Amino acid sequence: MLRSLGFSDVVAFVTFLVCWPVYHIAAGYVDTHRASLVSLVKKFRLRWFERMAERDSHIADAQLLGNLLRGALFFASTTVFILGALVALLGTAPKVAELIGQLPFATAGDPKLAELKAIALILVFVYAFFKFTWSAWQYNVLSILIGAMPARGTDDGARAAYARSAGHVAALAGESYNNGVRAYYFSIPLIAWFASAHAFLAATLVITIVLYRREFYSPIMEALKSIPD
Repeated sequence: MLRSLGFSDVVAFVTFLVCWPVYHIAAGYVDTHRASLVSLVKKFRLRWFERMAERDSHIADAQLLGNLLRGALFFASTTVFILGALVALLGTAPKVAELIGQLPFATAGDPKLAELKAIALILVFVYAFFKFTWSAWQYNVLSILIGAMPARGTDDGARAAYARSAGHVAALAGESYNNGVRAYYFSIPLIAWFASAHAFLAATLVITIVLYRREFYSPIMEALKSIPD
C-alpha cells in the first residue's frame, strides 16, 4: 500500500503530519506569551467560576454548562456516524477514487492508495471522537463540582480556591473540545487528497493559515481582548 505513494503524495502527507501537531504545539506555546482566542476564552471561563462562587443559586450556571455538554455530545455522536460511513467507504474506496478521478483537476489514483486515504480519515475521526467524549466526561465532572460548590458563609479562601480549580477543569474540557474541532478542520485536506496530492497539500496549508488567523487575528478575539478586566 505504501509503495503506491508517489513523490507528491509523500510531500503532501509529510506536510500534513508536520502542520497539525506543530500548529498544536506552537499555538499552545504562543498562548503563554500573547493573547489568543483560546487563552481569552479560558480567562472568561475562570472568571465565570469566580462569579459563581459569589452566589448561592447556580441554576443559570447549570443551564450554561448543559449547553456546553450538548455541544460536545453532538460532535461525539456525529463523529460516530462519520466513522460508520468511512468504514463503509473503506470497502469501496477504489471505486470512489475512480469516480473522483473523472472530475476536473483531479488525478486518477491507485486503488490501494485510496484505501490508505480512507484509513487516514478514519484515524483522524477516531482521534476526534476520543477528544469530544473526553470533553463531555469533563463537563459531567464539572456539573458535579458545581453541585458541590461550598455555600456562601464558608471560608472565603477555600471557596475561591475551589472556584479556581473548577474553572481549571472547565478550561481542560474546553481544550479537549477545541482539539476535536481542529481534527474536523484537518480532515478537510485528507478529503481533498482523494482529488490529488496537490489539492491535499494546498488544503493543508490553507487550513493551517485559517486556524492561525481565527485564533490570533480574528475579530471575535479583538472583541474579547477589548473587554476590561
